[in-house]
This record gives sequence, structure tokens and C-alpha cells, in this order.
Amino acid sequence: MIAWLLISFFALLLIGVPIAMSLGLASMGGVILLHASNPVTIAQRMFEGMNSFALLAIPLYTFAGFTMSKGGVSKRIMDFCYSIVGHIHGGLAHVNVLSSMIFAGISGSAVADTAGVSGMFMPEMIRKGYSKKLTVAVTAISSTIGIIIPPSIPMVVIAGICGISTGKLFLGGLIPGIFCGLAQMVVSYIFAKKEGVPREEGKFDIKEVAKGFWHSLPALLMPIIIIGTITTGIVSPTEAGAIAVVYGLFAGGIIYHELNWQDIKYAFVETVKTSGKIFVVIGAAKLYTVLLTTAGFDKWVADTMLGFTKNPTVILIMILLIFFVVTMFMESIATLTLFMPILFPIATSVGIDPIVLSVLITVVIGIGLVTPPVGMCIYVACDLQDIRVGEVFPTLIPFIGATLICIAIFIAFPQLLLLPTYLMR
Repeated sequence: MIAWLLISFFALLLIGVPIAMSLGLASMGGVILLHASNPVTIAQRMFEGMNSFALLAIPLYTFAGFTMSKGGVSKRIMDFCYSIVGHIHGGLAHVNVLSSMIFAGISGSAVADTAGVSGMFMPEMIRKGYSKKLTVAVTAISSTIGIIIPPSIPMVVIAGICGISTGKLFLGGLIPGIFCGLAQMVVSYIFAKKEGVPREEGKFDIKEVAKGFWHSLPALLMPIIIIGTITTGIVSPTEAGAIAVVYGLFAGGIIYHELNWQDIKYAFVETVKTSGKIFVVIGAAKLYTVLLTTAGFDKWVADTMLGFTKNPTVILIMILLIFFVVTMFMESIATLTLFMPILFPIATSVGIDPIVLSVLITVVIGIGLVTPPVGMCIYVACDLQDIRVGEVFPTLIPFIGATLICIAIFIAFPQLLLLPTYLMR
């Protein structure tokens, strides 16, 4: 049974069948051919995987991100960030990273950040003397902060699968997101010096910062509203998503007067496309995981890992390595839906904090978003500048290395990651 599920799934992937269909077809074969059960079971199990109130946050945050991006928010965030870090050597690269950190508090999607906010920087960076490789690398890696700093779609998925507090997961992503952003700025500074990129004119001016802050205030309030209402217990994370939708429409349409009906239509269509893909993958992966569990795959994995060691730190590193390797070849939501139900109980059984585990896994799958052959962010960024992934990847390696250093710090000092979660205790 296990052999059939694994071999058929990877065989379908190798011949180019989409991930959701590969999971579904492998599962159908397991149900019909091996179990000889009623095919209705397939639909029931898939529906079970998607039938979660927590997962309703996915289309809500996605729609809010699109409306804020189309409603003039992105430009004002960029102007504000430029007033803060634009004067530093490699200023536009730093603005790219800082804008991604702020926009991360709005969209929850790394790919949306790549195509939207960060993508706007690339023509200007190249015009100012940045190499195409560095421009694309910074744009792709900075957008991965979008799934670390709350709200985060992968965190919503993890919370729905494992029954963890979404609010605590969101808070747990704050410090790692800031650390990763600062690490990316350090690498960007080194590259800018190495490439001899001219320094931007001007210097830090508190008046310009205050002006940029005032103009971008409606955008900056979004993450504060989301996190604030969740941590105070006023609303659930899903309800906060509904507030984000209403606020996004208000900010873009009423405050900035840049959001029109065509933009709203675009946001609806893209939200349906994005959310639909995610939910189909989640449903198919749920069915596949149920069959693997029924066949005893989870017990085999647990016995293998715990037979090797019961040291929490070693187990945590092993789990992160599994996600690091798998997300190079598999879409992140499918990876989470497949492996979290199997690996989460193993981690908690040896005393690993669920928030630490889940947040670090989110950081690791961010690396997968910029790592070939399936890294969506790097492909989107390369397409926007018509350059091959193979040309950019060597420049990406130092940025990935900086992220790995951040992960190592949080493995060694997990209490740093948990500091913001004390707000909900």
C-alpha cells in the first residue's frame, strides 16, 4: 500500500502531472484498486481537508492583499521605505527588502509580493546600476518574508492542520521575519559595494520620514489592526481577515481614490484562482495523507526518527531538513498538508514547542520558494526580467545562507522567537 502510494505519486510528478492531480490520482488508485471501497470516500475525505473555518482566512487575506496592492498602497509604502533606508549604500535593494517586510503584513503571500510590490523595483534598480542578477535575487528572496511576517497563508494552513492557535503563530513570525529582512539587507549592502553601485543622493531626513509615514499611514495600520485585534481577543484570525478586506477596500477606494471597479474585479478573479488552487491541493493532500496514515507510514517514520535519536534539537533539525529538501521539488501548501500531520506528532512527543516548529518550517519553505526546480518566487522574478534561473541562482546562494544563519540562531535560542507570543498569555 505505501509503495503504491509513493511510487505512483512520484511517477505522476515526473511525467509532469500537476501536484493536485498527482495526489488525487494516486489516492484514487489506493482507494479503488487496493481498498475496493466506495468511490464516494474520495470526495468525503477531500471535503474534510478543506472544511475548516481557519482556512477561510486564505481567500480573505489574499483578496485584501490584491486590493491594497492595486489601491495605491504599494507606492506609498515604497516612498516611506525610501525615506528611511534609501540613503544607505545599496539603497534601492534595502527599500526592496523593507517594503516586502511591510507588505508582508498585508498580503500573506510571497508570490503576490514578488509580482506586485517587489516587482515594481526591478526596472529602477537596473536603471540605477544594479546588475540584473542582484536585482532579481533581492526581489525574489525579499518576497519570502511575505509568508513569515503575519498574516501568513502557510501559517493559516499549519494552524488548520495541527490545531494550533493562528494568532500565536502569527506573533511567532514577527521576530524571525525582522531577522531575515535585516540579514538580507546586510547581504545586499555587501553586493552593492562589490558591484560598485552608486550611492543614492540625499541623506536621512526626519521630515521626509515623517512625511512618508503620514502618506503611508493607512497602509501601515493594516498589520497593526490585524495583529492587534487578534492578540486582544476581539476577533479570530479569520475574522481579522474579513476586517482586512473591508479596510483594504476603504483605503484604496476612499482614502487614496485609486481603487476602481476594474481593480476590484481583478482582485476577485485572482483571489478565486489563487485560493482555488490552494484548496484543491489541500483536499487532495488530505486524502493522500489519510491513506498513508492508514497504511502505517506515519508509524514507520516515527519509529525511524525516534530510533535514531530522541534529542529535540536533532529531531527539529531533521524535520527542517525534510521540508528544505521536499520544498525544492513540491509546492509548499502540498508539502505542509502532506508532512505536517506525520511529523508534527513526532516533534511534540519529544518536547519541541509547536510554535517554534511551525514558524521555522514556514521560514524553511520560504527558501523553497526561491530554490529550483519548483521555486515560484524566483521563476516569477526571472520572468519579469527575462533572465534564466540558472544565471541568478549563484547570486541567491549568499541570501539563502543568511536565512539559514537566522534559522540556526532560532534553533539555538528558541525563546527569542516566542517573545511576542507572551502577549496572548
